[in-house]
Amino acid sequence: MANSTGKIQPDHRRKGLAFLDELRQFHQSRGSPFKKIPFVGGKELDLNALYTRVISLGGFAKVSDRNQWSELGEDFNFPRSCSNAAFVLKQYYL
Repeated sequence: MANSTGKIQPDHRRKGLAFLDELRQFHQSRGSPFKKIPFVGGKELDLNALYTRVISLGGFAKVSDRNQWSELGEDFNFPRSCSNAAFVLKQYYL
């Protein structure tokens, strides 16, 4: 994610771009092309960070069973006005 100055670190950006390339290839192989990076709360969603965070918590099933999607939303610092962040994160993860 971003460092203390709010700028994305080069290594994180490189990993994020590689992740997006793999994600596009995955979707294309399934016949469901990946069209664009989603925005949540007015911010581009870091899909690599979302994937990495969900995996670190044990995967989709565990995050869902433990109802941790709201906690994940806090990690992304969405504005308080984005009341559906947990739901949206879960849907984009799927």
